[in-house]
Amino acid sequence: MTENAATGERHGMFAESPMLPFLAVILFFLPFFHHYAAEQHGLRTIEYEANMYGLNAARQPDGEANVDMMLGEYRKLDPGPAEEFIFCDHPSGGTRITAAMHWEAEYPESASAEKMTRKIFTEK
Repeated sequence: MTENAATGERHGMFAESPMLPFLAVILFFLPFFHHYAAEQHGLRTIEYEANMYGLNAARQPDGEANVDMMLGEYRKLDPGPAEEFIFCDHPSGGTRITAAMHWEAEYPESASAEKMTRKIFTEK
């Protein structure tokens, strides 16, 4: 604690700290950042559900995967967890492709006859 010689007032360590305005700004904006990240997560969940609705309506998971691969030409297919949590309001392309392939595995009747008879591995 320090004492002002002219007025006799005592000041604590934060009253003289140059970090006080910085801390005040951080503490002010922290709730907004938390709200923004939570909002992004909610939007990402809604968009994922919309993708599942589209797959159930169209029943063409390969078409969904192809479109997501085309979108991957100018978007990052697999952003990191922190990057996706903070910046992405839609599911990543990798998540969409994986969901489409899981959907296809759950509903094999949606595959065409040609696809069912296609050999996965070819002998050389």
